[in-house]
Amino acid sequence: MLTIQKNVDLTNMTTLKMKAVAARLCVAKSREDIIEAQKEAQSQNQELLILGGGSNTVLLQEQVDKFVVRNQYVQKKIVSENDEYVDLSISSGYPVGLLVNQTVKDGLSGFEYQLGLPGTVGGAIYMNSKWTKPFTYFGDNLISANLLTKEGTIKTVERDYFNFAYDYSILQDTGEILLEAVFRMKRMDREKLDALAKEAFAYRKETQPMGIATSGCFYQNLSDEEVTRIGESTNSAGNLIDKAGLKGVSQGSFVVSDHHANFILNQGGGQPEDLKKLLIKIKSTVKDKFNVELKEEVRLIQ
Repeated sequence: MLTIQKNVDLTNMTTLKMKAVAARLCVAKSREDIIEAQKEAQSQNQELLILGGGSNTVLLQEQVDKFVVRNQYVQKKIVSENDEYVDLSISSGYPVGLLVNQTVKDGLSGFEYQLGLPGTVGGAIYMNSKWTKPFTYFGDNLISANLLTKEGTIKTVERDYFNFAYDYSILQDTGEILLEAVFRMKRMDREKLDALAKEAFAYRKETQPMGIATSGCFYQNLSDEEVTRIGESTNSAGNLIDKAGLKGVSQGSFVVSDHHANFILNQGGGQPEDLKKLLIKIKSTVKDKFNVELKEEVRLIQ
């Protein structure tokens, strides 16, 4: 049976450390807990909000009126294996950082470039998380997955079902919940994998702010058509924000990072209204200067 908590502080449940309170919250430790949580939300006519690592979720409500489920369903098992590869079933609440370290240690290739990626497997598939050097998606080695539908049934789908695109999976439209995903991991030398993972992490550390409250890149990069239209040499949203003179601009406790302009930092105790004002300023300034409408990469809860 689920334990439902009331008026729960969510500040430490997202990486941006937004000051917010959930009217109702439960912690899911298993697939059964997730299924039961969905039933509970539907019985109360509440929308369900799944929080894994909270790395791409920005809470713009001080009082979150959704039924919040903190996904701590952590399970990993071998489905099949041979001399070349191992098929791993991994639950949606599995922390990506832990998964990367474990698979690298086991000599299994597939996630090594994701070292330093915050969040969980469920969020990484939902958002189709990526890394840029080299350009790889978290779901590149996905084979199949078990989903919980809005009707409460469980279905197994193949990789093609997700319609993966830039910062997109079909889960964003269907509202289905990932329970488990199966990935095909290629066997590889552990030392080589470790070197690749460390190289990716070093580049992440060099190019992104670390050790401070942030939700990662806030806006999607530009399309090829937009890059051509405005005559830029890069598709980087951070580049436009920088050229618009917004680095270091702040509102309340929130500030545009001097290190990477597509990162917004919370310097402590940030209030939703302050962040809303800063987002309006960023988007309107870039729109006025470049005639580009920035699109959020993060999930806004408002």
